[in-house]
Amino acid sequence: MAYFMVMGGLVLAVCVGAGWTTWRIIRWAWTGATRGASGKRSRGKSAGQGRAASRKPSTKQASAKATPSQKGRGAAASRRDKPAQPSSPWRLTMALAGLRGAWPLAMLAGALYGGARLVAHGMAARPQSLPEAFLALVEALGWGAAGLCGLALVGLLATWRCRRG
Repeated sequence: MAYFMVMGGLVLAVCVGAGWTTWRIIRWAWTGATRGASGKRSRGKSAGQGRAASRKPSTKQASAKATPSQKGRGAAASRRDKPAQPSSPWRLTMALAGLRGAWPLAMLAGALYGGARLVAHGMAARPQSLPEAFLALVEALGWGAAGLCGLALVGLLATWRCRRG
């Protein structure tokens, strides 16, 4: 009886996890399709941008504003004086930043793995041997939980990188 309860609980948890994953994938695909052909959300120009911001001062005005010490140093010295700006994130990084649903799924898989390991430990104390399919399921659940934790960490790093630059 306990075996059926444990396996039924595992099947229920796997079905809920698979359904939730399917729902997130369908939602992601739907929002990606509605964004347009480029796959990016359109952002309007801010008030400071436009024709006035695109104009550059003429070389005569720039040289008149430069101090005598800046005229002699050259382009390499002026590059060193400016603080380094981080480059913009890659498209892959921006795509990975959207993996917000990986953390809850990783936590669910980790809890299921811990519970399944506890059940396997309890079932090992019985005189009967453990079913090989159950041990394979526990091992697959452990690897899946580890993979989801890694994917969630990569998503967090990508989110941090997109906010930084």
